[in-house]
Amino acid sequence: MRVSKPLLILLFSIYLFAAFFNLGKMYFQHEEPRRAIIALEMNYTHDYITPHVLGRDYFRKPPLHNIVIAMFFKLFGENEFSARAVSVLSMFGILLLILLLLKDTLGLEAGLFGAFSFGLSYIAYFHYGMLAETDMFFSFLLFASMVCIFYERIFLGSVITALALLTKGLPALHYFYFTLLSFAIIRKNKKLILSENTILGGFFIVGLFTGWLALVSKGDIHRFNYALGFIIQASGSRVLSIERIGDAVGHFLFFPLNFFIHYLPFSLTLLLFIDRSIRDGFKELLKSEPQIKRLFDFFLAAFIPNFLVYAILPDGRSRYALVLFAVIAIVLGILYYELEYTETLNFKKIISWFLIFEVFLFLVGFVFCAEFVKNPSYLGCLLGIITAATGIFILKKELTQPFGLLLGLVILSVSLKFLFDATYKGYLYSYYTNYRKIGGDLAKIVLQERPKYVMTDGGNLRLFFYLERGLKMQMHPINRKRKGVIITRNKNLIKKLITKVELPDHIYYVGKN
Repeated sequence: MRVSKPLLILLFSIYLFAAFFNLGKMYFQHEEPRRAIIALEMNYTHDYITPHVLGRDYFRKPPLHNIVIAMFFKLFGENEFSARAVSVLSMFGILLLILLLLKDTLGLEAGLFGAFSFGLSYIAYFHYGMLAETDMFFSFLLFASMVCIFYERIFLGSVITALALLTKGLPALHYFYFTLLSFAIIRKNKKLILSENTILGGFFIVGLFTGWLALVSKGDIHRFNYALGFIIQASGSRVLSIERIGDAVGHFLFFPLNFFIHYLPFSLTLLLFIDRSIRDGFKELLKSEPQIKRLFDFFLAAFIPNFLVYAILPDGRSRYALVLFAVIAIVLGILYYELEYTETLNFKKIISWFLIFEVFLFLVGFVFCAEFVKNPSYLGCLLGIITAATGIFILKKELTQPFGLLLGLVILSVSLKFLFDATYKGYLYSYYTNYRKIGGDLAKIVLQERPKYVMTDGGNLRLFFYLERGLKMQMHPINRKRKGVIITRNKNLIKKLITKVELPDHIYYVGKN
């Protein structure tokens, strides 16, 4: 079936709308405020080379992701939406790269299936694609560099790898070079390894990374080693996590299951390989279609060695392998291509029952939302129930079974996203401490003192992001030689108390030294 342009626009529209729905509503959580603070301080100090957190050097990760967030802060305001939009757009970028990679060989429908399998996965669409953390932006650069290997644009891939190295450090190297080496071996193409572009690309990677370290060090070799040591330690700590063989074996056995769960709902289609006729048809397809075989070889080269890295290391988490969720989309695209020419299960009927169950969940969600007096989320439930009901109606139309599978899974995932935002995230929003308000109010109190310096010994970064945003200045480490306002958990550092803030973790005292 050829996808009509209006239907294609509809698919992407509901996908995009749900991705941005309430994106900036939830306060920063987990590692988000750290990324946002670094970006704020870059804009306040105009130093985009050295990352700082509350005036202190921060070298556990290089600065590129923070630079991009800082740019978005300048364009769209210093808020949660701007910081998280970087990850959302990176997710869109991966989706489009998958589509471009697959559609010429497998067709538009198979390309869409592969693209949406990543773009609607739990780990991307419900989690790291919606957070102001480094993982999705890093994965976009990694996947772009891998795609360059497939097209044998090795120097361009090296340039993108260098950017990935300046985003999250050394893992960028194993993703690129393990894939390059494996693809060269599988395809029996020595030129990929020994080419002039590969060598020049390696020099470019080393040169750009060393150049950044040189700028950070400002000619001080001890500072150079300090920055490099932190980056090596951040990556090497995962290797050092192997302490007990039992933990390593347990992690190795359960990591694939964890990967499968994070790839829901599209990972369920991998269960079709249980059917022997599907397996045989897949093998026959690889034998008869050289271009599809090349795609599959690329999947093997990119997925297996890099997956093993995080399956073997006990500290390997699914988010460290986020880019591999995009790589496995290649297999799902090929599987969809096979289903277009074979007799398959009644996907439309199965997914229709799932959507009917979703409608029931939304009705429960309406009752659940009533519990949130502070933050009712009826709009999300309403949008979700409309989306699910529309999907039930469309699946009754004359559609091929594979296209019904694609359309149904898109509708299923998008409607669940609305439910997720309306209920679970709505609950978090009403339950968590409102650091946005506390930090903003505290900033007003501090500014009344007209301080030249605002100093702190650190603590809750969720509080300090909103405080620093309200102050419109970089905060500094406490220095007894400087006069200003101090915000600390240690009351003894303050001579004149102005106010105190009681939070769930600590009491923060605000005063002058």
